[in-house]
Amino acid sequence: MENASDKFFEVNSHNNSVVRSFSLKACLEMASPASSTLAERLSANFNDNVALVSLCKDIALEIQLGKLKLPTFVEELGSLVTNKDVSVREGGVTALSLVLSELPNDFLNESELHFITMFFCDRLKDHHSIIPVVLRGILAIVQMIHLPHDAPACLFAKMFEHVQCQSQLLPDRRNIYFIFKTLLQNRLDDLKKIGPEFVYGVISSIDGERDPRNLMLLFNILPNFIKEFPLGHLAEEMFDVISCYFPIDFNPVGSDVIGITREDLAESLAPCLYATPEFTEFCIPLISDKLSSNLKVAKLDSLDLLCKGAYVFGVNGLESYLSELWPVIRKEVMPGGDPEIKNATLKTLAALIEVISADEKVHETFIEKILTDTKTSLCDVQLSLFRPAENLLESVAMVNKQTCIYVLRVIVPICLGQYSTKNTLMDKVIIMDALNNFMKISSDLGFSIKNVPELTWTDIPQLYFDELSKQSIELRIKILVGLTIQRAYLKETHRILLYDTICNEIDTGCEEMRNICHTCLAAFANLYPDEVLVLVQEKLQIDKDDIDVKIKIRRLQALSVIAKIPELANEILPKVLAIGNSLNSEISLAALKCIHKLISARNSTSDIQYFLYNECNIVDKLISFTTNISADKLSLISSICQCIVRSLSVEDQQIITDKYIATITHNTCENVVTVIISLLISLRQEVKLTLDDSLLKSLYNLAINSSNSITRTMSCQLLSVVLNKMNNTEHFKNSLIYLQEKIKKNLESTSNVNIKKATVILHIWLTKAAVTKGSCNLSQDCLNILTEMLKHNEVGEYVAQEYKTLTCKMEDTLTSENFCNIKIFYKQRVFQHLLQQNNSFFNNSRQNYLIALTYLIEEMPTELLYMHLSELVFLLIESLSLDNGQLVLSALIVLKLLLDTKNEIFADKMQCFIPKLLELSTYKLMDIRITALDCLTNYTNYSAVLVNVYKPNVLEKLKMVLDDKKRLVRKAAVKARTRWFLVCAPGGIKEQ
Repeated sequence: MENASDKFFEVNSHNNSVVRSFSLKACLEMASPASSTLAERLSANFNDNVALVSLCKDIALEIQLGKLKLPTFVEELGSLVTNKDVSVREGGVTALSLVLSELPNDFLNESELHFITMFFCDRLKDHHSIIPVVLRGILAIVQMIHLPHDAPACLFAKMFEHVQCQSQLLPDRRNIYFIFKTLLQNRLDDLKKIGPEFVYGVISSIDGERDPRNLMLLFNILPNFIKEFPLGHLAEEMFDVISCYFPIDFNPVGSDVIGITREDLAESLAPCLYATPEFTEFCIPLISDKLSSNLKVAKLDSLDLLCKGAYVFGVNGLESYLSELWPVIRKEVMPGGDPEIKNATLKTLAALIEVISADEKVHETFIEKILTDTKTSLCDVQLSLFRPAENLLESVAMVNKQTCIYVLRVIVPICLGQYSTKNTLMDKVIIMDALNNFMKISSDLGFSIKNVPELTWTDIPQLYFDELSKQSIELRIKILVGLTIQRAYLKETHRILLYDTICNEIDTGCEEMRNICHTCLAAFANLYPDEVLVLVQEKLQIDKDDIDVKIKIRRLQALSVIAKIPELANEILPKVLAIGNSLNSEISLAALKCIHKLISARNSTSDIQYFLYNECNIVDKLISFTTNISADKLSLISSICQCIVRSLSVEDQQIITDKYIATITHNTCENVVTVIISLLISLRQEVKLTLDDSLLKSLYNLAINSSNSITRTMSCQLLSVVLNKMNNTEHFKNSLIYLQEKIKKNLESTSNVNIKKATVILHIWLTKAAVTKGSCNLSQDCLNILTEMLKHNEVGEYVAQEYKTLTCKMEDTLTSENFCNIKIFYKQRVFQHLLQQNNSFFNNSRQNYLIALTYLIEEMPTELLYMHLSELVFLLIESLSLDNGQLVLSALIVLKLLLDTKNEIFADKMQCFIPKLLELSTYKLMDIRITALDCLTNYTNYSAVLVNVYKPNVLEKLKMVLDDKKRLVRKAAVKARTRWFLVCAPGGIKEQ
């Protein structure tokens, strides 16, 4: 061993023929250690790992810069790596390994790497304590570009001979696996030359590995390894080594620390088990065995493995096992228990059928077996297995067209036969639902039942039309669903008959029938727009005066569903818009609601808005509708205008702005002004809208003095939106200061309380504009002023109630959809600001502060609340002790939310909360009683040992609540008392 080492270092010390060109520039001055002291410096640091690593990094850098020759360094190591003292040899090899790991992977040439490889191969025979550092050195050199082609064979031969992988420590085993991985990625051809010895060596090395991190690494390596290397007689041994982990049983205490879950391991293991068709004969028996397990996770993993592996095993591999797999699969579906297992089984069955479809004979035989075994369960809808059998065949039929045809040839005659003999309504509904499902599958696959040669005798559409006259709503709904599915295959005479039925139901049917007719009409309108257009013109007219109001409203609702179809929009939308100005308020509101629903729907496209704007002139018309209208209609028109403008281009928005902006300062009709304000709220930031003094004063006056609450609110909203979008910081500041001075004057004056309330709303919107915009100083000033308003004698409580506007999720004005500037975490900033003012409120204002705070808590993310939980708990206790129903309810809602977190602080404060909740369970307000009872129910999820102390008192106090006069309270009381009764009871709620 020493002679080989001496030879290695002798060769390298005289290797003066190596000519190097260095790519690194010398960017720092470094004194090269004297050659005679290098070994001494290294050996001096053998007991200080940090210092040794640092020194080796310096040596590696000097070698790259040419200040130290590699042969010189190698020569100096000779006395260390050949020393009789094992610890000295270990230190020398460690130094070499560390230096090599710091060199670029293209730095050493093939000749140098050859001798280093020989050295490490030799060192693998050394003392066992040296093996780990040798492995680190090997890991360093196998990553190098110029590694000789024969090096992998030499390294693995010595590793397999002298290193027992599973006897090494975890990090060292990991290094061995990284050596495998690196060479598999970079030197695959060299490894293939080794032959079966390499496969056997890998199997021996990984056999018995238990560490989850190493297993994750191996599971990622092995699929490619198995695919690339012929396993031959070692296939079974390879599979056994991997399959011993299946199914994964992994529940470590430190799973969060290592960041690996059971699911991660299971997902990575599966590809190893189906990596090659050679594994079929071992894998499928394993799957069959595990499917018989009582463990849910074993079944799910087995089904997933079979589902994915089927595509690798192929029809030839699966054929001989189908008869073995089918009974196991059938048992999980019929009758089927756990829904997750059932769905996974159906998915797996579909995968198997998809794979075996490549062989027509195997495919047909297997499907026939399935149909034979399920047919008896389908002979009567009253059988408990009818539904499971139907679901199974639906999954089978969905695989492909040919499979669907096999299924239809059996299921359709069965369903039609039963339908003709059944008399009960429920049976007919079940059968028709089954027919609909199979018709939907065949339609999705591009054919109808009539296209199947063996089923040309059927006439399902006629059967459906014959049954359409039945009185049962449930049955008629199923019929309309079925006819909608068959729409592409219905004759024109059938379609005409169906249109008559739809129109009749729209005019006179119940709400359920109208809804299904809307869906049906929309489906046919997309396929037959010309036919439905005639229907609209002749049988769904809305522009005649002699039509009954209710019928007209119903037709409006139906037409709004199909108005988005381009071929019909031109006919429908102008008429609906015209009716929006009807003298009959009920009809006009219905028409406007239809338009609003059409343009505000999530799937609405800008085409509809542009058509209404350009072709119907909707903005001008809606403005003209505003004379003497109700508040509901004004609000609806404003909302429609806002939706329309939001979707327009910058150019169109600019035209609207230029056309109407002056109206705000000159028009005396507040309704008109309100609608125009709504137009300007959703403008893009590129649109030029100057908030000059005249407009500023007009909007302020409207916000404070308008007699119309909608106008006041929308004026505040427009001011906030314009300020939020304003790019000129100075203008923004001056406008805000002007308004704040007005606000301060109003609140200090003797004005009536309504003026002061309007002033509060204006300031809240200004505050929100500044906070969402992210103007730090100004927004802080606004928040400070608003918080001080909570102390106002007249409007302090009103401020508390409206404070939630700052963070309300339902607010749709200051939003990114309206092109506003919305800074992230602005809600958190508002909340934290208010929370910090806790010590500033006393006496009467204290209640206002708590109301405002509890409203904000409801809007905050749970993660933020965790950070302030200790403060919030005491504030909740205080809120629940006050005699303010609104505050108590809000506090209870927050408490219920936080109790779900099961934080230990609520366990510590049980003595405060539980007695108070019992007291509130008899409070005068029903909502408070119900929420208090819900909180008591939530407390049963805490440690049973802690909760059990309060059990007798809770059960006793809840007795009287069981007789509460309100049904919902009694229901909540029963639930709470039942849960508390189960605490520490036999078979009940135990320690958690």
